[in-house]
Amino acid sequence: MLEGLVAWVLNNYLGKYVENLNTDQLSVALLSGKVELENLPLKKDALRHLGLPVEVRAGFIGKVQLQVPVRQIRSAPWLIAIEKLYLVAAPVNLDEWDSTVEAHYAHERKMSLLDALEAQWRAEHEASDAGYYATSYSSWLSYGTGLLANIVENLQLKLNDVHIRYEDALTCAPSAFACGLTVESLAADSCDSEWRRGFTLLPDPDGCSFKLLELHNLAVYWDVMPVPGGMFADCSIAELTERMNQTWKSSHRYLAAPSRACARVRRERTHLPLRSRTRPRFTCHLTLDTVLLNLTSVR
Repeated sequence: MLEGLVAWVLNNYLGKYVENLNTDQLSVALLSGKVELENLPLKKDALRHLGLPVEVRAGFIGKVQLQVPVRQIRSAPWLIAIEKLYLVAAPVNLDEWDSTVEAHYAHERKMSLLDALEAQWRAEHEASDAGYYATSYSSWLSYGTGLLANIVENLQLKLNDVHIRYEDALTCAPSAFACGLTVESLAADSCDSEWRRGFTLLPDPDGCSFKLLELHNLAVYWDVMPVPGGMFADCSIAELTERMNQTWKSSHRYLAAPSRACARVRRERTHLPLRSRTRPRFTCHLTLDTVLLNLTSVR
């Protein structure tokens, strides 16, 4: 059962973004409560679900670590830690346009939307006709569902060293530009109502859940670059690692200079419509350091 839960978490959170994700050999690693995957290349179509004419030209995840509290599955949080998320995207080259492939992606997006609508319908149907559905589920499935819900609710996420870069040598040819987003670290933790980090049991349907997010050194830059020497696309993992590391040390034309932020998010978990204007579904208290914005116009 534990292997199945771990495989579900990895496949749902990473499977559609990375190549060669093999969750069949997890039992040995789980004995220590820690699963580590290294140098996972990103799929070329990892961004296609956004519905934009953009594709991944190079990218990988340096390390993915999943920490599972084997002895305290129901009372301690699971942790997903990701280090070195490097991604280089570029516009789809019209010379390489394939109408069959694009139709396939459009079909997948529609199917995903239908799946989401069906899941919503089933949730509403189960709530209104619990007696019928209760007879179709066994007790072990109910136990597993509650366990999985608690795991997802308390899943901790930590990101370190993130660099997402968009390069375009087509729009303004013969010039080229690169727009990038960098993050030193991002952490998301479950909390109690006093914003103390830790494992929290899934509240009743009328209760609330709380998340604390901390962001360090978020920055956005826009650089003009030579072609093709400044392009990062089609680099190998080793080349991309070296060039991305160099960009941290180099100077950029920042649209938003590095800054920090903290967000406290409260979510109302009731399935009923909210009828109070003073109690929304989501409440977010965002604290930002000084944010330096820089826009220039060249004539």
